[in-house]
Amino acid sequence: MARRCEVCENLTPEAQPTRRLQRFLVEDRVVALCAEHGHAFREQRPETLEQVAQLFREDGGKRSLLSRRAPIERRQFPMRPESRRHNAGRRAGDDVG
Repeated sequence: MARRCEVCENLTPEAQPTRRLQRFLVEDRVVALCAEHGHAFREQRPETLEQVAQLFREDGGKRSLLSRRAPIERRQFPMRPESRRHNAGRRAGDDVG
């Protein structure tokens, strides 16, 4: 699955997937950026996610162009610890009525 630059995606939602993305590890999150935004990232060398959010802001606005969650963390419901749902049938100890 082709990914898009996380900043470009928020600038223009119809942006095409980028062939080569540069990935940067900031704290515990991987940020995927195109060459242009990757260059800006390397120049500033932010060390925290807050600094990355400050680096990529809307023109004349206060919002960050980088979402708080990584695209990989976008599950609506987290995985169940046991992986699969159990059968809804009777258990051996249930009374037969």
